[in-house]
Amino acid sequence: MTARIIEPMGDAAQWAAVGPDGSTPSAEVVIADETVVVGYGPDRRGSKVSATPLADGHRLRRELPPVDLSGFTELRLSVRADRPAGYGGLPFFLELRVGSAATPVDDPANTWHRLLPVKAANRWETVRLSLDDLTAAGALTQMQLRCLGGTGFTAYIDDVIAVAPQPFADADRAFAERLAGIEVGGAAVPVTVRAAGEPPSAAPSLDVVQFDVRYAYDRVVDAVVARDFTSTGSRQAIPGDPYDIDYAVTPVAATRADQTALLEAVLDRLSPVDELTADGERLPTRLVWIPGPNRIGGFLTEVPALTYRVSVRRTPPAVPPVRPVDDLLVTSDLLEIV
Repeated sequence: MTARIIEPMGDAAQWAAVGPDGSTPSAEVVIADETVVVGYGPDRRGSKVSATPLADGHRLRRELPPVDLSGFTELRLSVRADRPAGYGGLPFFLELRVGSAATPVDDPANTWHRLLPVKAANRWETVRLSLDDLTAAGALTQMQLRCLGGTGFTAYIDDVIAVAPQPFADADRAFAERLAGIEVGGAAVPVTVRAAGEPPSAAPSLDVVQFDVRYAYDRVVDAVVARDFTSTGSRQAIPGDPYDIDYAVTPVAATRADQTALLEAVLDRLSPVDELTADGERLPTRLVWIPGPNRIGGFLTEVPALTYRVSVRRTPPAVPPVRPVDDLLVTSDLLEIV
């Protein structure tokens, strides 16, 4: 498993609103269940957080079943807010903290926290938070959202998940999830993502083979992206190395009628230009032509196949934080010229 749900954000009753002292009940910040404006997550439920201009320092807290984060490198969550934050000098309005039984969120020894950035208003975004500097000892048992500033806000938040990115395995899983549930004759057909040397599933089924991986030179960029915002600065991360993964999707069918039904169903699920989603990360996907005798997609098979190219990036190594500089003073001494 490369991902684990920490908080599905589908049950607002699990959260308690408290004041800046961490114990007095608060009416300045409210969390409610949301079933219409939802982001990443299989349950199609999220949470709506509303804060008044008096909510600075007020918090939402909940206790969690113990979660071991060993082996995971990131937390991810979906956020949609009514105003941007963090970019271009705009103030942050929400902070995330986590804690354990040994080091609760208020323990001075627990220094891990993240300010949640929002690039654009009223648009779902996936926020990625590194765990390499996590200071909460032991299994995770607490989560806290703290309001910042005095302007108020409305934010929708969906699944908080722990992730150990494995782009090739993640692409396999995302591909299978997109095609799951396709039916022939009223019954769902299995979707198998296999290696070329493994036998295909019996008819009717969808046989998916990853047959090529290549470094995507045309997607190499030198852009630096700010992430992992804290009260003392942020990290300047570069995009990971880009790769393109090629898949052949073959309908395994005993009749031509079943074969065409499966092809139609795949094209209904995956457009020629599309994207898959793996743990909140969007993977551009497109139908491609590869030389071969059967050229619906072009893969070398005895039956028609659709060939798709999925674009992924490997996660770059963690980088140290960069602290903001307000003033830079340079002094020098004049040298005597003779």
